[in-house]
Amino acid sequence: MRSDMVDTAHPSSGRKALLVVDVQRDFCPGGALPAEGGERIIPAVNRYLAEAHDLEVPVYASRDWHPAKTTHFKPYGGEWPPHCVQDTGGAQFHPRLDLQPDAIVISKGDDPGRPGYSAF
Repeated sequence: MRSDMVDTAHPSSGRKALLVVDVQRDFCPGGALPAEGGERIIPAVNRYLAEAHDLEVPVYASRDWHPAKTTHFKPYGGEWPPHCVQDTGGAQFHPRLDLQPDAIVISKGDDPGRPGYSAF
């Protein structure tokens, strides 16, 4: 999980966007595939989100959005335990994450035959 303000074009163009990557319940403590201390980044990410909102910078938020049966998961030949299954609580963004309604959500990992690691 991370958050980066990135240029969406040549650095001198002045066009920027904020990319928030996979800040989901299953990747935080108590989730199916937790990153140790994952929830500790949320206050910092929320500061970036507030700044992006104030500066009218578009926000893109990626999320794992796996079907229940996918070759990404161990029971079906993959390397990971089931996590971020579509329409489950674990797939939801962390409840303390302050995403605005106009954030653009990018789902990845939704093809049952491919892992879908990247939002790009």
